[in-house]
Amino acid sequence: MAISYGKDNIMAETFQQRLQRFQNNSPIEFIETILNSIHNFYIPELQTASDIKQSNLLILGLHSIIETISENVFLKKGVEGFKFYLENFVDIDEGGGKFSEIADELNDWRNIVAHQYISKLGHSFSYDYSISTGYQIENGIIILNPKNLFEQFQSAFLANGGKTKRNRCSQ
Repeated sequence: MAISYGKDNIMAETFQQRLQRFQNNSPIEFIETILNSIHNFYIPELQTASDIKQSNLLILGLHSIIETISENVFLKKGVEGFKFYLENFVDIDEGGGKFSEIADELNDWRNIVAHQYISKLGHSFSYDYSISTGYQIENGIIILNPKNLFEQFQSAFLANGGKTKRNRCSQ
């Protein structure tokens, strides 16, 4: 059963219709619905946030999607699930491209942005869109290029040979 969308891409499927669709189909239906919704609704919003350098919104959105997928598809919760997703779908072997190496810090930073903006940890994290790597560490400060993080994240959702870690390593 296809999901229909109405004006402004608002989902026209009711809760009961969705529940029935999930109950009457294999678990793949649930997984595909999550991934399709993320691809069609969240990714374009995150692209806009990246384009206009809304770094904190990007961090919150990426974290939300990663936790949704890692918990609901791979049954891995919290930092363990966050790190698992980064390792398998975001990391690349290039310098500053293994975000899983700073998964704990990224998770902490998301919590700071969401709940404790003025915090001591805020002095150990910085954004810089001009660095060529995904991140670097200087004098104990993590300097993150949010655009590079987003592009690596987004590559797993691209059609026609999207660049998951598996595909990147085999090229």
